[in-house]
Amino acid sequence: MDLTAASDEELALALQAGDDRAFEELVRRHQGRVYAVAYRYTSNREDALDVAQDALIKAYRKIDSWRPSGGFVPWLMRLAVNQAIDHLRRHKRHRHADLDETYAVGDGSSAIEPRLEDTARQVAANEIDARVQQALDVLSPSQRAVFIMRHYEGLQLAEIAEALGCTVGSVKVHLFRALRKLQVELRDLYEE
Repeated sequence: MDLTAASDEELALALQAGDDRAFEELVRRHQGRVYAVAYRYTSNREDALDVAQDALIKAYRKIDSWRPSGGFVPWLMRLAVNQAIDHLRRHKRHRHADLDETYAVGDGSSAIEPRLEDTARQVAANEIDARVQQALDVLSPSQRAVFIMRHYEGLQLAEIAEALGCTVGSVKVHLFRALRKLQVELRDLYEE
């Protein structure tokens, strides 16, 4: 089988049959998405890497529990969300800044200086991103999971419902409540 041309579901079935190369292809395809979900929960690079690695290992170990009737990506995203939630519970939301983010040190060999408007735009974008990350903390775990899967991962409501094991109506309610809470938390950003 040409692994690069196979669908995620075909790869998952191959992995269930014992083809470890299929797992390597699934990891190559989805490690970025798994990391992104983990980062949105943990707000920390190292923690997100740990969560993503744990989620991918869990996917490998629990591949026999995946059923072809459900999509592979929603199943994998559910594992990632659950790993992130478990991680936060274990670490009681203790967060720390990366030293390389806090104290960016260059070697001074940069030949091109950034333009002021690009730097200002990037600073503003980073501030907004930080505010959104803080605002995500006010959401319940279910609201956060639904919001991240919908707005960061682009999953459809039915895929989110499948991933979380709930109804589409429940997903809609969680998403609506999440958006309302975020509007309150971030109202100063859109009032400007």
